[in-house]
This record gives sequence, C-alpha cells and structure tokens, in this order.
Amino acid sequence: MDIFNLTGKIAIVTGAARGIGKSIAIELARAGADVVVSDIIPGQQTVNKIKALKRKSIYVKADISNKTEVQNLINQTIKQFKKIDILVNNAGIYVPGNTSDLPEESWDKTMDINLKGPFLCSQAALKYLKKGASIINISSVAGIEGSAGGAAYCASKGGIRLFTKALAAEVGPLGIRVNSVHPGLIDTPMTTGFTKDKKILTGMMSKFLIKRVGKPVDIAGPVVFLASDASSYMTGSEIVADGGWIAAL
Repeated sequence: MDIFNLTGKIAIVTGAARGIGKSIAIELARAGADVVVSDIIPGQQTVNKIKALKRKSIYVKADISNKTEVQNLINQTIKQFKKIDILVNNAGIYVPGNTSDLPEESWDKTMDINLKGPFLCSQAALKYLKKGASIINISSVAGIEGSAGGAAYCASKGGIRLFTKALAAEVGPLGIRVNSVHPGLIDTPMTTGFTKDKKILTGMMSKFLIKRVGKPVDIAGPVVFLASDASSYMTGSEIVADGGWIAAL
C-alpha cells in the first residue's frame, strides 16, 4: 500500500495559477489526484501541466473573499467531479505597512483574502467533505512570529493558524482532518521585494539554518503529505517549512 497515493482523490487548490499554489496543484496531481485550479488570474497553464501528468483538471476563476464566487467554485467542482476530498486554502496576499500608517482598506483586504477566504471556502466545502477528507491551510511563519511592517499579514496568518485548530476540533469527530503549513521565505512573485534586494536577503538568510531561499515545491511536499494517508493521525497540527528560520535564536 502506497500511503502517499492520491489516486481517485479530488482536490481544490486556491491561488493555484502561480507560485506555491501552482506547485501544490501539480504535485497533488503527480501523486494521483485530479485537481481544480482556482485563482483570480488565468490558471490554464497549471491545468495544462496537470493534464500532461494524465490527471483531470479544470480552472475556475474565484475571488475567495466573495461568498458567491466561492460557492460557484464548489458547485463547479461537484458538477465536474461529484465530490471533494482535499481542499488547499493557499490564496493570499501580502500588503506591507506599519500599524501607525497602514490604510484601513489594506487591513480589510488582507483579512478578507487571507482569513475570511479560507473560512468561506471551508464552510462551503464542508457540505461535501466526508470521512477521510483533508483541509490544508497555508499560513506562514508570520502566523507564528511577528515582524515589523507586517501587522496585517501576521494577524491574518496567525488567525489562520488558530482557525485551523478550531475547525479541526469541530470536524474531527466526522473523520475530517484540518492542518496548516507555515512557509518561510519562498521564491515566488509575492516575495520579490525580499528576494531581489541583496541587503534584505542577506540579513534574512543569516538566520536560516538551511542556507537557501525556499522553492514552491518545498511547500508542495508537506501538502501532499497532509493530503495523504501518510498523515492519517494528524489533525490540528502545523508543519513549519522555513529552512529553520524560527528554530534557533
């Protein structure tokens, strides 16, 4: 028995057009799952890569902060695949700013996408999730430790961390597992402000135990693990994949 095999499973991945979400969607497909790719930007390239792996895939455009669009995402998944086994709440944004001058609209937008979005997606999917299903929320090391200039992001990702644990407590008796993954600095379009500035990058990497910037696949691996039977005794847990960034003083 291959405990990492996802053949026959149907997965939804939000924010899957690029970056971490794209890698997650592709690696879930490589493990055998059929994948619904969702994003607010075109995701056909991800769909094509999944189909090249001989798995089924569709793209559904959805703003996860909009309840109607989230419901359409779930409806389209059920229409096409009849069920949902895996939900990966990955979509998120980073809006930098100190609390003293952060615009209220920036705070609200961050909360709407990073915190309300996973809530809406989970709520809508729960109607169809059955015993053995898995919800994986992508949080951040910033959901565990604070950082100057990241008040909104840290608050939203910290909220996801505890939403994960609360939801796990709610649906555990139903046989549904809920866990979170906490990436460190991963080389994606969202992190170019850090990775392209040599001074900032050098300062950050001095704290890493593994001396490199993470790749999207470094997060996709833990997600595949949490989606599979290999993690069947884990719920309400968190996996930190940050190169050892927050492990040592």
